[in-house]
This record gives sequence, structure tokens and C-alpha cells, in this order.
Amino acid sequence: MEETSLLSLPEGMLLDHIQITEISLIISVTSTHPTSCCPLCCEVSSSIKCHYRRSLRDAPCGGRCVQLCLTVRKFYCRNPLCERKVFTERLPAFVEPWARMTIRLCQQITSLGLATCGKGGTRLAARLGIQTSRQTILRRIMDLPDVSTGSVLFLGIDDFSFQRGYRFGTILVNLESHRVIDLLPDRQAETSARWMRHHPDLMVVSRDRGSEYASAASQGAPQAIQVADRFHVVKNLTETTQLLLARCQAEIVAVSKAEKPEQSKDVISIEEWRPLEPAHVEKARLARRAGRYARYQQVVELRAQGMKPKQIAQQLDMGERTVRDWLKRGTFPETKKRRKRQSSFDPFAPYVLQRWQAGERNGLTLWREVKEQGYSGSERSIYRYLETLKQAEVRTSANMHRLHKFSANTAVWLFVRDPNLLDEIEQGDLAAFCQASTTLKRAYHLIQEFLSMVHKREGHRLDAWLEQVAASELPELQQFACGVKRDKAAVRAGLTWSINNGMVEGHVTKLKLIKRTMYGRAGFALLRQRVLHAL
Repeated sequence: MEETSLLSLPEGMLLDHIQITEISLIISVTSTHPTSCCPLCCEVSSSIKCHYRRSLRDAPCGGRCVQLCLTVRKFYCRNPLCERKVFTERLPAFVEPWARMTIRLCQQITSLGLATCGKGGTRLAARLGIQTSRQTILRRIMDLPDVSTGSVLFLGIDDFSFQRGYRFGTILVNLESHRVIDLLPDRQAETSARWMRHHPDLMVVSRDRGSEYASAASQGAPQAIQVADRFHVVKNLTETTQLLLARCQAEIVAVSKAEKPEQSKDVISIEEWRPLEPAHVEKARLARRAGRYARYQQVVELRAQGMKPKQIAQQLDMGERTVRDWLKRGTFPETKKRRKRQSSFDPFAPYVLQRWQAGERNGLTLWREVKEQGYSGSERSIYRYLETLKQAEVRTSANMHRLHKFSANTAVWLFVRDPNLLDEIEQGDLAAFCQASTTLKRAYHLIQEFLSMVHKREGHRLDAWLEQVAASELPELQQFACGVKRDKAAVRAGLTWSINNGMVEGHVTKLKLIKRTMYGRAGFALLRQRVLHAL
């Protein structure tokens, strides 16, 4: 009995003999249960006709393959009305009729297939001591029954790509059970609507802003409430803001040209504030520049004599690519200023600049104040930074010089992020944008008001916001508002309810991982099985 329990054999099985080889275990097992039920009439019989042997493969043990020599019996059916007179005893919890492997080995092979698919599952099974083939693994996966979905009340729907930009499918998620309930081979409205008609209990459909799924929900589940996902609504607003910023670039450039920069001092940003260059370093830098300039003059003279870049490079012992770059520029290439390295002074720079602008000129006093705040540098380092202030103006707020570095794609995050999460420099950049363009200033308040509705779930304010946009004379936001009006009920529900498509997006990410492990060689049917039965 102890060996039987160790091998997890069902009740009524007697272990006769174990033969150990180098690569396998051969185990002889006999069924000893006194009775068995007829598979047709379920009549219990104890009349034994004969015995016969079945050879089964079982789950590996200790890295060795296990082969079971199972002795089972045939019984007479004593029910005179039953069509079957003789039947073989059944072991439903251990092995299927006519099967060549046990149920638990089938389950292990199926699990390997769901985790790694065909060829990968074959390689992993060999390391675990399971002998199987790619076709067997795929057959086991395809034989899995469809998952029973039951009643679906809250549905999340989204698309995924078979081939990015060309072929798409649809994923359906039960938002209550957090499980994928089906995959559809396309994202056509009729296909999704047909699926929804078979689930009349649908109460809520969470979707993106696409017209296909909106039309599908209207046709297949008119009784359900449609909820537009908040992430996609904010994404649409972000794209609209990018268009608005791109249009306002000309206005910002015009304002920057109208400003008259101060001639007495150079203006640098606080991020580029660094100590003055020491005299010996400046002398060495100028000497290197003089040498490079002399070499540049030689390159120009030799080129004027008709020499080719390769010949010039060989004569002057220079790189041919360098010679070509110099000649292509047409002017002497000045070296770029090195990027400012991070310094222990950087966290205290805004405070020192604020005290300087307030009238404090004593370097020792400033050093003592920042030292109390945690500054570990020397007094001399503070004096070096103050020397820069005497020769140049350092601005904490973003100026037009900084605004020119922004593109619409980078500046948009200043407008859509929570203003409380912006640091001092970012707040200055945002203020400069609003100061340079009255259009952006009006747009910023409308954008932040809409984002406040999203974060606080205040969908009842949507109508008032749409009226403000209609009177704002901002064409980009007005176009966004027109899209919201066409889908107003779903957007209002998305801004009010806690339901969203975040869970669906997570399952789409998991689906992408499964799809990529298949290397694009399998079809939709196998992908559907692996996603529905994913581990």
C-alpha cells in the first residue's frame, strides 16, 4: 500500500513488481476492485470473464520514464436489456478507454504545450523525462474543450494585431472574473455584434473610442451601457494638444524675436550654471583650438591646390573622414561645449540664486547657509559659482532660449501632467509657454479642467466643459469636443464609473507574449486555445 500511495495509484490497484533500468521504470500493476459498472447501462457487475494487459506511459519519476503494465479485467454485463454483453472495467480517474498514456501524463503534456507550444514543449519535455512529439503536444492543446463562460454581465472588448497595421483580431474579457472568454478572428462590427447577441445578459460594454466596437455594441447588445475607456479619451486629448502646440510654434517664435535680449550680460539657464573656467584650463583649450585652426587652414590650402581628401589626409596624417567633414562644412568647425556634469551644488543652486537676487553678495554667508542644508562642498566652490553670476545672468524661469528646445511631442507633457507633480524648472517652462502664447494659456485651463473630471470622476461636468470649448475659438479642442459629442453617453459613463479597459489591455499584453512565442507560424485556432487556457 505504501508503494501504491507513493505512485498515486487509484484505489483498488495492486503493485506487483518494479523493474528499474538506466532510463526507465517498468511497473506491473493489477486492478483488484471486485466490481465494475457497465459503460452503457451503468449496471454493477462482479462476473469476471477474463484478464488482459494494457501498456501505459505514466508521468516520469526521478527523471526516468515510467511505463505501467496494467492488468485489467473484462466483466459480463448481467443486464438482459443491455446491448453490451462483455465490457472492460473503467478507471475514469486514471486512464481513458483505449488510451496509451495516463490522464496525469496527458495533463502534464498539455501544460507544457500551453506554456511553450510545439517544438519548445518537445525540448522541455525531453529534459523532464517525457517522451513526446510536437504533433502530440499540439493535438492535446487543440483537444481542450472551450471554457464555459456562463453569464457575462460586464464585458471588456479591444483589438490586437496579428500583423501590425494590417490584420487585427478582437479579445473579449469578463471584467468580473478577470478571464479572457473568447477571441474573434477580426475586428469587424458584425462579428462582435454576432457574439454579443448570444449573450443577452450583457449589462456593460467597456471599449475604446473606435467606431467598430461602438457599432457592434449598439447592434448586438442595445440593452447594455457603453463605457468609453478613460485612457483612450485622455490619449485623444493628448494628441489634440500636440496639434495645438505645433500650430502655436509660429506665435511663440514671433514673441521670442520681439524680445530684446540684454546686451550687458549673457543669459544662461540654471541647468547650465557652472563655475567659470580656470585660467590654465582656458589657456590649454585656446592652444588646442589654435592648433586645430592651423590644421584647418592647411586642409583648405591643399584642397585649393587640387588635392583629393584622401591625399590630404595621408599628407597631414589625419583621418579621411575628418577631412571630408571639414571641407563639407566650409567653415572652421568649432568644438561643442561639453555637457555640464552633475554637481553636489545643483540641488542648492535655486536657493543660492534666490538669495543673490535678494541682494546677498557675501559668499561666506551663502556657504554657511547651504552647509546647514546639507551642502558638502567647500567655501571656494561657492565663490566660483558666484563669479559666474557677476558676469552672466542666471534665470530660474524658462526663457525663450529654452522654449526653442521643446517640440510639440515633448512640451505636451507640461500641459497634460498634474501641475503639482511638476518641479520648479518645469513650472517655469509651462509659465513661459503660457506667457508667450495667449492661445496656449486659454487651452491649458480647459485641458486641466477636463483632466480634473477624469481623475475625480465628475462626468456631470461634461456638458459645461463642452460649452466652454465651443466658445473658446480653439479649433483643435473644438474638433476633440465634436468627437466627444458623438460618443457623449459612453464618455460620460467613462468619466463617472470606475469601469475601464485596463484589465483588457493587460490581457492584450499577455496575448502578445503568447503570440510571439509561436514565431508567427501557427494560426488563429491554436492562438485562441493557448489564450483561453493560458496558465
